[in-house]
Amino acid sequence: MINLPNLISLLRLLLSPLILFLEYYQSLALFIVLSLTDALDGYIARKFKQETNLGLILDPVADKSLLLITLYVFSYKFYIIPPSLLFFLLLRDVSILIGGLHVYLAKGFLPKARLFGKITTAYICTAIPLIALFNTKVLLYFAYFLVFVSFVDYLMAYVKLLNSKVELTSHS
Repeated sequence: MINLPNLISLLRLLLSPLILFLEYYQSLALFIVLSLTDALDGYIARKFKQETNLGLILDPVADKSLLLITLYVFSYKFYIIPPSLLFFLLLRDVSILIGGLHVYLAKGFLPKARLFGKITTAYICTAIPLIALFNTKVLLYFAYFLVFVSFVDYLMAYVKLLNSKVELTSHS
């Protein structure tokens, strides 16, 4: 049985591709609504102790899908955000995915999301509507900085986890 936070994440994942087919303000509105569901599912999961292994995977996949699809649309369909942010974020996310998979295979557990990663996602989810509505492209500089800082933070955590003495035999 799927719990409410996981259902919200699944809906975010399934609805995110609609942004590709909508007009400018419709895309922006759907992005804002789906971004808010990220905070909602996390709040519900923590408040009602409904955090699950499925949620550890589903929530970040839904977040990354939403963000990357939206950046694609606002880069290549509406020409509002430079494609370099999309590629920079994609490079970071693929690196995190490969590193997380390696930790899982080597140590037997899924690493949790990092604070800087959450801050980066929240910032970009806030910056996109501001850039789209008010042409405040200066916000992009901090987005690039946060993507870089979060990448370094994940890299340092990855190295620390691989060098730790924790060895689990089961892949639960």
